[in-house]
Amino acid sequence: MFELFAVGLEMQKRMIDVQMQGVEVARDMVETAQQNIQAGMATHDAGQAGMTAIKSWMKLWGMRG
Repeated sequence: MFELFAVGLEMQKRMIDVQMQGVEVARDMVETAQQNIQAGMATHDAGQAGMTAIKSWMKLWGMRG
């Protein structure tokens, strides 16, 4: 009887461990997604700054943009 109980507890422990690994993987995925979003926003900002610089340069030389 106690052996069966011990086996049940061990199985529960293993399932909890597997679930915790899944939670950690999900957390890592969220962190990676946030980093990708931040990198994308930084790239967008740099692109906007570049466009502003090009338009300013074109105005300086009398071109229309």
